[in-house]
Amino acid sequence: MLFFVSAGIAQTKKDSLTIEQALSKYSVKNPLFSPDGKKAVVVVYQTGLGNNLPASHIWLIDVAAKTIKQFTNSKKSETNPKWSPDGSQLAFLSNRNEDNQIYLMDINGGEALQLTEAKSSVTEFVWNPKSNTIAYLAEEPASAEEEKRQADKYDEEVVSESVKPTRVFTIDVNTKQTTQFTHQNWEVEEIQWMPLGDVLLLVTQALPLAEVPVYQLSLLSVKDSSVVNISCPAHPFWGNILISPDGNSVAYNSSLGDGPNAHDLFLQSLKTGVAKNLTGKSIDRPIWMFKFIDNHHLVSVVQKGFSTGLYNIDDNGNANEYSINQNIRAFDIATDGTLLFESFSATKPSEVWLMDADKKPVQVSHFNKVFDSITLAKPRLINYKSFDGLSIEAALYKPVTTTTKRLPLVVFIHGGPTGAFINDYSAWVQLFVQRGYAVFCPNIRGSEGYGYDFITANRNDWGGNDFKDIMNGVDMLIAKENIDSNRMGITGWSYGGYMAGWAVTQTNRFKAAMAGAGMANLASEFGTEDNAAYDRWFFGTPYENLENFYKHSPISFIKNAKTPTLIIQGENDKIDPVGQSQELYRALRYYNVPTELVLYPNEPHGFRQIKHNIDFYKRMINWFDKYVL
Repeated sequence: MLFFVSAGIAQTKKDSLTIEQALSKYSVKNPLFSPDGKKAVVVVYQTGLGNNLPASHIWLIDVAAKTIKQFTNSKKSETNPKWSPDGSQLAFLSNRNEDNQIYLMDINGGEALQLTEAKSSVTEFVWNPKSNTIAYLAEEPASAEEEKRQADKYDEEVVSESVKPTRVFTIDVNTKQTTQFTHQNWEVEEIQWMPLGDVLLLVTQALPLAEVPVYQLSLLSVKDSSVVNISCPAHPFWGNILISPDGNSVAYNSSLGDGPNAHDLFLQSLKTGVAKNLTGKSIDRPIWMFKFIDNHHLVSVVQKGFSTGLYNIDDNGNANEYSINQNIRAFDIATDGTLLFESFSATKPSEVWLMDADKKPVQVSHFNKVFDSITLAKPRLINYKSFDGLSIEAALYKPVTTTTKRLPLVVFIHGGPTGAFINDYSAWVQLFVQRGYAVFCPNIRGSEGYGYDFITANRNDWGGNDFKDIMNGVDMLIAKENIDSNRMGITGWSYGGYMAGWAVTQTNRFKAAMAGAGMANLASEFGTEDNAAYDRWFFGTPYENLENFYKHSPISFIKNAKTPTLIIQGENDKIDPVGQSQELYRALRYYNVPTELVLYPNEPHGFRQIKHNIDFYKRMINWFDKYVL
């Protein structure tokens, strides 16, 4: 999710990042080669102000010529492209008629034809590798009785029944004959065909959903609709299944222990049920995505601190890194080894690249070329020692225009806490830098990219040693990086918003704070958020450990706060509900701390409406200018 604001200061045209430029950003997803490797597609997302934005469309790549052209161009959006087994057609999801349905389009062009007419949105689909059929998932639609009650204004919601069962269908591409295969009371999270095309591998949850998610691997026969459950991890931190070409194994992400995230790459035999952690020892870094290149080797994107790399991993866990000196996010690999990937950096937003046998990456797209004429700040990576000797990596951004004056500082904390800053374009960072601020982005303990032990180092300790990591970094900057200790602010979203709220109750060194979608009271947040399994891993439950929840809640120390604090929140946030921001706002007002709460209608945890993002950013920048500068 990107947020933007006008720079609003007098700089040269070359150095100015306008609202229009900041909003007109493209990102590349879902690269996919055709079966013969001669063509490929990517989904290109565009955000910004304008008609029919935000939107996503499919672009077609000629691999030999290394050229790219737009393939779909409706007034709505297209996502999730899948090649037919013979490569003659492309199937994709589109909301052209409100609900997402599957569409088909000949690879030589022409009109896209709607294939499915499901009564609710299609959420996922997979093409049968052995026949001209597609399996897809759709939520069970409202019954006639439910529709009548809604029409009569009986619009109550029974929470335990609010999640409708997912139904599994197949459709014949030629005849459009549709078959429903399941009537089980479950929600289907993932779906894959077994190589012979007669069995589907599913990840499911039984309904009503448990407080702590319980996922199940199931084999569904399309011959007789029989279901066989197979072994899988007992904790909820696993997923992203992918079946080996011979159908003997399934790969997925899973945690080294019982949480807090799916950190490693596992390979499980579908015959014996035995699972092996392939990367816990050999790499010990987050596995982003992966693909089989044969029955014994996978290729995976691995996060390494602020960078990412591509690794070849065999089924014994031996890992070798590709020699590509670029950040990679999404990728695909053809049978001849040609790579198609998305690459990015802080000064070069997302683009499409190809690398064939000569091992020389070639940029294929130039969607974000407008940024070539803008001087963006490059991150300087810093390693410093925290209070206990733990090494912390951080990025420091400084204004491009040099000055001998001490700089005001914005401390920016990432979400998670099992998130991380990486070397990627951030409008949030760049717009503060252009206003003359230095921006400090530390990957404090609990961040991804530094090994499993580092991720778990703040378990049961939010606001403890992780906060000390921040303040030790601030002290280091003041001593070594020309930072004005009297002009500092702190900001962040989600866990970063929590940490901004925590900071104002622990120190008065910051002159301003912005707490975005944060947490003020960990106990009440646990009781009102969607899916509390993540917080449970860190703290247990407030029913059994209430004192510890309060010990790590900003609200418990609010009487110490004096820092002017801006609070930003989406009213439809189910991750960190709006009540958290309301609690913080009311408490700060009670103690006469300058504060403002701004609520945005219909917005979830990450804002979707670009005008809301513009307004939020203007308010945040103005707040910092007023109290920091």
